[in-house]
Amino acid sequence: MHNNTWILPEVKKDIDALRQEELAKKQSIENEAFLKEGLIPNYVLIDAALWDTDIDILFLDPTLQYRSLFRGSTGEKLWSVAPYLVDISSDETLVTKIKEKDAVERRVTWLSSPLQIDELRKHLRRFLRMKTGSGEYVYFRFYDPYVVNDVFPHLSINQYMEFFDKIDYLIANDRQAGKNLFYLSVDKKLLIENLS
Repeated sequence: MHNNTWILPEVKKDIDALRQEELAKKQSIENEAFLKEGLIPNYVLIDAALWDTDIDILFLDPTLQYRSLFRGSTGEKLWSVAPYLVDISSDETLVTKIKEKDAVERRVTWLSSPLQIDELRKHLRRFLRMKTGSGEYVYFRFYDPYVVNDVFPHLSINQYMEFFDKIDYLIANDRQAGKNLFYLSVDKKLLIENLS
């Protein structure tokens, strides 16, 4: 991290104001894209490893419904770097906070599902490990938009049908690939649309 103590205070205020203006514009564009497409995701997946102490937006609000996708001793040991499923259906303030925190380097994956949070968590946990061609199991970071954008287009029909069995759509936003909407078509094909 750079130390910007050489910047004059009045210039720093101007820079901060420009950053806030740019952030507000980006959020407005994102909101318009979601609304234009008729998308109102009711869950978000947050990777705590990428959020550092900002993950406290979850832990410090007792009214929020969230679940770690890790459980047992793994969940206890890795709580600070775990993926969290967060119900955002009734908390617009939280959605705004997440978009503010996510705007620069952190990444989230938005999704829509008719399932209750515990049922959806159970469904998603099935995909935390993936079998490689050599028969080894590796962690599958499907909650990371970089992974979604790189891996999902290459899944087999059975793999993405299994994943989207309980999910209406998934929105992955990363700076390299843009914002992509993944969903199954009526004839069970994986469709990917760019929302940027």
